[in-house]
Amino acid sequence: MRGLLGRAGVPWLVALSLTTLVLGVHASRLGVELDNASLNARDPEALARYADFRAAFGSDEDLLLAIRHPGLLERDGIALIAEVSDTIAGWDGVRRVWSLATAEELVAGELGAEPRKLLERDASPADVGAALDRNPDLTGWLVSSDRRTAGVVVELEDRPGDPAYHGRIIDGLRALATERAPTGATFHLTGVPVQKHDVAMFVDRDQRLLLPLAIVVLGATLAAFFRRPAGVLLPLGVAGATTVWTLGLYAWSGHATNAITSLLPPVLLVVALASSVHLYETWSAGHHGGDTAVDRALLAVRAIAVPAALCAITTAQGFLSLTTSEIPGVRQLGLFAAFGVSVAFLLGMTAVPIVLTWLTPPPPRSADGHGLTLRTLDWTSRLATSRPYLVLVVFTVLTAAAAAGIPRLRSNTDLVGFLRRGAPLRHDTEVVDATLTGTLPLDFLLRARNGGRLDSLDLMRRLATLEDAIRARPHVTTATSVLALLRQVHRAESRRASLALPDDEAHLRNAIDLLEESGHPLVRRFAAADFHALRVAVRLRAIGSAQSAPLVAAITTDAQRLLGPDYELVPTGALWHVVHDSMRLVREQVASFGTAIILVVLAIGLLFRSVTFTILALIPNLMPIVWTGGLMGFCGIELSTGTAMIASAVLGLVVDDTIHYLSHYRRVYAGDAVAAIRATSRAVGAPVTVTSVSLILGFWVGALGSFKPTIYFSLLTGLTMITGVVCDLLVLPASLVVFERLGGRRA
Repeated sequence: MRGLLGRAGVPWLVALSLTTLVLGVHASRLGVELDNASLNARDPEALARYADFRAAFGSDEDLLLAIRHPGLLERDGIALIAEVSDTIAGWDGVRRVWSLATAEELVAGELGAEPRKLLERDASPADVGAALDRNPDLTGWLVSSDRRTAGVVVELEDRPGDPAYHGRIIDGLRALATERAPTGATFHLTGVPVQKHDVAMFVDRDQRLLLPLAIVVLGATLAAFFRRPAGVLLPLGVAGATTVWTLGLYAWSGHATNAITSLLPPVLLVVALASSVHLYETWSAGHHGGDTAVDRALLAVRAIAVPAALCAITTAQGFLSLTTSEIPGVRQLGLFAAFGVSVAFLLGMTAVPIVLTWLTPPPPRSADGHGLTLRTLDWTSRLATSRPYLVLVVFTVLTAAAAAGIPRLRSNTDLVGFLRRGAPLRHDTEVVDATLTGTLPLDFLLRARNGGRLDSLDLMRRLATLEDAIRARPHVTTATSVLALLRQVHRAESRRASLALPDDEAHLRNAIDLLEESGHPLVRRFAAADFHALRVAVRLRAIGSAQSAPLVAAITTDAQRLLGPDYELVPTGALWHVVHDSMRLVREQVASFGTAIILVVLAIGLLFRSVTFTILALIPNLMPIVWTGGLMGFCGIELSTGTAMIASAVLGLVVDDTIHYLSHYRRVYAGDAVAAIRATSRAVGAPVTVTSVSLILGFWVGALGSFKPTIYFSLLTGLTMITGVVCDLLVLPASLVVFERLGGRRA
């Protein structure tokens, strides 16, 4: 180490600077993921089923444009729908547009059932009303039940290699809504592609806003504490270089930022401060001596190297526990955050002391160096050592009370509800949900277990019964299948006035043959070639996975009961992936938290080589996590993509202060726990305080983000850090005193 602080220092800094420059170039090219693919779990069976579904029926990610117009069924309203439909249909990437202006109905013709345009542009209100009365299946899809809102469904082409075209179409639709909306008409756009597009837009916005803001907040915190330029610039330099290294490697490895990994920059800026802050505070205080600048820096490194290394290990372990997730975005966050923690330790223990050797060391700080901070630390150490049993009883009662809220936690992912109020997508979705139809598409794939054709009259009648059962479920607005087309064919063939299924097998087979030969665009939307698979399309209100998951289970149970053992109805589609992955994520995070605890226990045990100290280290660190979980339960904050990661991610952070505290305590302990505690609180409390305050304020910057999960992650992580510091300054010293009084001195 002495050699690094001597002649080798400059070459080492040059090497670090060149590495930062190279990775900075890659970091500057980091893009935003447009299709949110990394937020889907890598479940081979589910992915294969979804691929089969898309191959048979095309993309399920339609856009839904709702047009509200006071004279919707009058000529001006129909003309507006037709004009908008024609414009959109001519755009690149649009496969088909469904609206009242483009819809067809099957009617009796000379050769049997023939398609006929539903409405003409100059149709009278009476003609429009009659056409809608004849085709009730269009209500809730292309027109609202009160007939004041029209739906324009935009079916997009499937372009796996060009996710950007969704954004071009969405931007075009929003521009069209602004340009074409006449007086009294309003346009509202929603759909899964809009959700993905807006998530990417908000991620980009948060990156540009939160990162500079975090730097300002951290700089102000360091300046208020150290009051020297070096105390601000060195830790921030390490944090900045760590962020550049990590994001550069992240981009170099082919990744793009998503809603989860957007947490990386602010998290890295915050956690990268710890080792350099402790080192600078130790060097600045000068309590370890050193006649020269090199000696002083070297002694400061030796004083904190071991606990700082263990802190880096435990923090990295907490993040690495996230890599057990099946969701790529969560794995990426855990892996690269752990890498960033390692880089921060490397830079903090090498680059910072090299620079410190170039500075004039301040004189050793007096005992009251940090004023208010040290007076607060003296008060906490006096309270913990004079009334240790009272402290432990109070904190135990608080923990027990908080634990009562943990059973109230529930898992829920709500893509629209995650957005702030006032976000265009959230507003539009709520309007469409209230006026037209359910905005969430939930698809099911129906197949025969023997792989045969789905063309029996018995099955069609069972499917009709199942559709009725699905529509009766809460939150369901519509359930549509090929039955809607078969009823139209039979009405046209039989020249009846009402919609009904064919009466016998012969008429059903004839209707299916006519559909297959007709080339009607809706056929392939609901029936695969040769009728070997059928699609049941369900629309839901804007609900979260906590409600949709049991709904899916209830629908599949109904299908088993009503369709019989020869058929299977399985959920699939973009929404189902969100529901399925949300429930999976919570289960994974419970397991990863257990893994994190085991890894942290092993690391602490290896450092202290004492079962007692390992247990003492865990007590003040598990309490804050229990408190946070209880608070979430009592406040109704749900486990989601962001909040489910709090326990695993924060465990390694809160244990850092404990490690520094116990390391110093062991070093100064000479048979008197009270004296050792008071000395330790003064020596370690100051850097612990500034590090923790920086962590807390740095995380709280995320509260200005665009997504509720990341907002809650930021707020709750900061809160957990606060309670962690309180426990380290009160519970840990009280536990040490009680341990000594109960005979722990001999142990």
